[in-house]
Amino acid sequence: MKNKNFDFIAPYYDFLSKLIFGDRLRIAQISLLSKIPKHQRILLVGGGTGWILPELLQICEPSEIVYVEKSAEMISSSKKQVSTNSPIVWVCGGEEQFQEYGSFDIVFTPFFLDLFPEPWLDKHIVSPLISVLKPSGFWLLVDFFPTSHLFFTFLTKIMYTFFRMVSGVTNAELADYPKLLSQNKLTLTHSEEWMNGYVKAQVWQKGD
Repeated sequence: MKNKNFDFIAPYYDFLSKLIFGDRLRIAQISLLSKIPKHQRILLVGGGTGWILPELLQICEPSEIVYVEKSAEMISSSKKQVSTNSPIVWVCGGEEQFQEYGSFDIVFTPFFLDLFPEPWLDKHIVSPLISVLKPSGFWLLVDFFPTSHLFFTFLTKIMYTFFRMVSGVTNAELADYPKLLSQNKLTLTHSEEWMNGYVKAQVWQKGD
């Protein structure tokens, strides 16, 4: 699949997010951190500018975070959010790197899955991530979800058009994430939503 790179948008990403959504996307990403166990090894995929890292370190007290992000500019921004001795492994790459760093207790994908069409997402993202998630491990999913609300349907089209132009995102519609995770034997344990269900934070648990 065509490479997606957010280097160009990185300096403006948080500003645009706040301009359109206020603090809702940040609140969503933080909302369920307390529901996952502390002192775990976390795979964070698509962490953006890294604003969430101090929250993640404080609330979850992870043994290690492997931070996978394709944009070198996003990683540069993220490194400024934390001290140099933080237990973070920085990986500038994408889905091809998921299986190179061992297994994890927690997988965290904040606004990442929406970049991919459903069939490709299942084979190249969901399945590899589940393969590195330990038995009884947790997947923290925060993302935009399909909705019948006309305003949010229109907003989704605008966002995809914008990110196609500036970052090479080729996807055009949101996938059915619960279907993909449940058919891969994960069970939903917690869920919260905002904006009529357009944004959701969910915790899914893998079987033993």
